[in-house]
Amino acid sequence: MKKGKKYPFLFAVVFLVFALVTAACGGNSGNSSSGNTPENNAGEAASPAATDKPQKEVTLTYSIWDKIQQPAMEAIAKEFTAANPNIKIKVEVIPWGDYWTKMSAAAPAGTLPDVFWMHGGQFVKYATGNFIEPITGKVQAGEINLSDYAADLASIYTLNGENYGIPKDFDTIGLAYNKELFDQAGIPYPDDSWDYAKLAEAAKQLSQPDKGIYGFGAKMDTQTGYWNDMLANGGSILNADMTKSGYDDPASIEALQARYQMTVDGASPTHQQLTDTEATEMFKSGRLAMIFDGSWRISDIDGSEIIKDKWDWAKLPKGKVKRANIINGLGNVMSASGKNKEEAWLFLKFLGSKRAAEITAEMGAAIPAYNGTQDAWVKSRPHLNLQIFIDQVADAVPYPSGSLAYPVWFAKEPEMMSQAWGGAVSVEEAAKKVADMMNQAIAETK
Repeated sequence: MKKGKKYPFLFAVVFLVFALVTAACGGNSGNSSSGNTPENNAGEAASPAATDKPQKEVTLTYSIWDKIQQPAMEAIAKEFTAANPNIKIKVEVIPWGDYWTKMSAAAPAGTLPDVFWMHGGQFVKYATGNFIEPITGKVQAGEINLSDYAADLASIYTLNGENYGIPKDFDTIGLAYNKELFDQAGIPYPDDSWDYAKLAEAAKQLSQPDKGIYGFGAKMDTQTGYWNDMLANGGSILNADMTKSGYDDPASIEALQARYQMTVDGASPTHQQLTDTEATEMFKSGRLAMIFDGSWRISDIDGSEIIKDKWDWAKLPKGKVKRANIINGLGNVMSASGKNKEEAWLFLKFLGSKRAAEITAEMGAAIPAYNGTQDAWVKSRPHLNLQIFIDQVADAVPYPSGSLAYPVWFAKEPEMMSQAWGGAVSVEEAAKKVADMMNQAIAETK
């Protein structure tokens, strides 16, 4: 009986020692420089030594909407496949005008791409429809660290505590100006001292309507238009908890009226002219001295032979209350109905890695969301002052999506505001109509 009790005791001791040694080794690995940190986890998908690399041959579809960014996305996919040769990536570009129509049809049919770009304004629809795969478990397991990304961008793709997307990039809005037109008018270039009053004054001085040249494109637009004006003037688009519209705030209405006044003054093309020819296209052809535009249009504008080397960026002007800017960021998500989710997650994780961000920055495709990788993007076009897009993050307000009401009111807003920009109703009347419509949409989607 004594022997019978001795051997189990010795076995238990040996097992305990083995378990302690194993646990200690695991802990050392996690704390080493090449250990299991979130950042390294994101990069593991590219590592030839990745132990979780699946063996079956698969081809994943990665859908995006911007042809300008296609080379960078293909470079990322190529580097991923080099480390994971059994996983091929087909980068599919669907123009923005068709992208959401196709996704809307594919989602209920269970045929969404394995991995695809997501926009903040569309996110709620796909998350509430269970069309995209939650990644909360991966985040909690430390496979990806969402604090690695700038300006809390991951919150855009979080709903009811569930994480769905990994931030890809972010964009802010800048003031693009034609240096040649400023030189001809003898006006100093825009700088940090500019406010909205100076913008309006310079726009008048730069305008030559008889030659088809205007100082500013006062377009009827939200993210690249009057939303920035409203915020800078002390107004709002929505209140902080997104339960009430800010369009009927007197400060918002004043900012809207100031923008429209530029058209009345002849400092901007008319609404009809800007409908016939997009403001960015007019700027590229040298017919506009200034526009507000997003960081995603840099490659497009800089590709114009007409104004190449004749233009640059400045910060948006200061408003009566503050300097303001809308910030938005794209996310990468994966289909909930994909047939190769394990491989799709590996690719999604790599898309969120520092290395993928570096490729994005070095190729000048977009401002990468991964902290510490933006400098390469700034340096990608040294002849332009791209630093203003990074600096303006401090003044930025997140794009006002992320509620069930957003898709409803955002679709109706242009119809009402176009009545004001077309001169059919006053700006104040249109703004109050938009506010009523937004508040109703919010109430109906609670």
